Amino acid sequence: MTCGNIGMVVSRAASLCRLDRFGLQRAEFVLMEADTMEIVKNFVAERNMKFSAHCPFFAEDIPPTRAGLLASIVDSDEDRRLKSLALMERTISVAGAMGAEYVVVHAQKPENFGGDNPPGFGERAALDSALRSCERLVRLSAEHSVYVLVENVFRNSSFFSAKSFRTIFDSFPDLGFCLDVGHLDVDCRLYDFDFDEFVDAALPFMKAIHLQNSNPDYPVGGRQQWKIPVHPSHKVEDGWRDIEALLRKVLAANPDCAVNFEMRYGIPEENIIYEEGVNWIKRLIPEILSKKDLVRPA
Repeated sequence: MTCGNIGMVVSRAASLCRLDRFGLQRAEFVLMEADTMEIVKNFVAERNMKFSAHCPFFAEDIPPTRAGLLASIVDSDEDRRLKSLALMERTISVAGAMGAEYVVVHAQKPENFGGDNPPGFGERAALDSALRSCERLVRLSAEHSVYVLVENVFRNSSFFSAKSFRTIFDSFPDLGFCLDVGHLDVDCRLYDFDFDEFVDAALPFMKAIHLQNSNPDYPVGGRQQWKIPVHPSHKVEDGWRDIEALLRKVLAANPDCAVNFEMRYGIPEENIIYEEGVNWIKRLIPEILSKKDLVRPA
């Protein structure tokens, strides 16, 4: 059983070496330097590697701010929403031309980064914004022959529920869902809903996972505690998510689901954790998929 559907999110060309180091056979590229397109093309061609792109594929010095990572399909500011869609279009166009399997775009804009939602921009208005954006994304997906996945972000009080996401995918079945484990953990704690119920609701549309663990009480690093490398030592009773149970559930519903590791950079204590976690998942997923009694949800 190969590990061809296990990869990692790669930002910056200097991180390409991590794919070889960990023996990973796919990648999701985001915020690559603008002058590295040929480097990326050659890298994936030489390895015959599966890859996807996350908006923005290549970094741009234009709005939305924070290097484009605030670009989202839900936005109370119509001008900013349209600029976000233009950025998504550029990623979709380049990714399609390069042969990417799919493109990931962000659903919602975190209020703690991008400003609070204005009065009147509640759940209904946020969903209307998302649906108008998705209508355009579906056209772009067909035009450029590349699948588009919508990723859950976090900390947006107008758009977080499983119901809102289900409405998107019921309305636009040609789109798919990318589950970010850490983001979902933050939101279910913040807005008091059940993690597993959200996952169950999203399963029919889930095509990819951004895999990391999350624990607000984790003492190392002090920030981005939703982006901690997965590790077999993480226990539910200590505040961690059950990664093995999650993967068993998701892969039962969609054995072809792509799994891309995410991690925080610049924390030396986590390097060995990351390596051990990658090796654990590389053993675990083939074992899950090899089970002859793999039960798929009805």
